[in-house]
Amino acid sequence: MERRKKKEAFSGYRRILWPTDLSRLARTALPHALQLVAGSKGELVILYVLPTVTAYMFPEIGGSAWDQIDRANRSIGKRKLDRITNEIKAEHPGLRVQNVLAEGVVFDEVLRAARRLHCDLIVLATHGRTGLKHVLMGSVAENVVRRAPCPVLIVRPRGYRSRE
Repeated sequence: MERRKKKEAFSGYRRILWPTDLSRLARTALPHALQLVAGSKGELVILYVLPTVTAYMFPEIGGSAWDQIDRANRSIGKRKLDRITNEIKAEHPGLRVQNVLAEGVVFDEVLRAARRLHCDLIVLATHGRTGLKHVLMGSVAENVVRRAPCPVLIVRPRGYRSRE
C-alpha cells in the first residue's frame, strides 16, 4: 500500500536569518532577504556575531582588563546592530525585525541561531575565497551550507573580486 503525502503549497518564509558582520559585502545579501521576507509577510532576524579570536591573540590580557574590553566590545556591537535594525525598520515600516547579538565561532553561532529561532531560510553573502586563503581562513558560508537546518541562499555580488 502506497502512502500518499498531501502536498502543501509553499507559503513563503516565515522567519529569515540574515547573518552579518556589518560589512559592505554582508549588506549585499540584505536586499535579497528583505524581498523574500516582505513577500511572505514574515520576520527578518539580523544576527551579528562577535568573534572570540581576540582572547587568543592577546593571552597576556586577563582578569578585569579583559572583562572591560569584552563589555566594551559587546556594547559597540549592540549599538551597531541596533543602528542597522532601526534603519531597516525606518525603510520598511510594518516589517517585523529582530536582532540577535551572539559571541563565538561565527558559523557555529549562525547555525545555533537558525535552530533556536526556527528560521526557514538563511541569507548570507560570501567572499568567495579560494585557494590558500580558503584553506587557512575557512568559509563561514560553506560551513553554514553544509550544516544548516534549513535552506541557505548564498549571495555573491556581481563583479565582486575577493582579495586572494
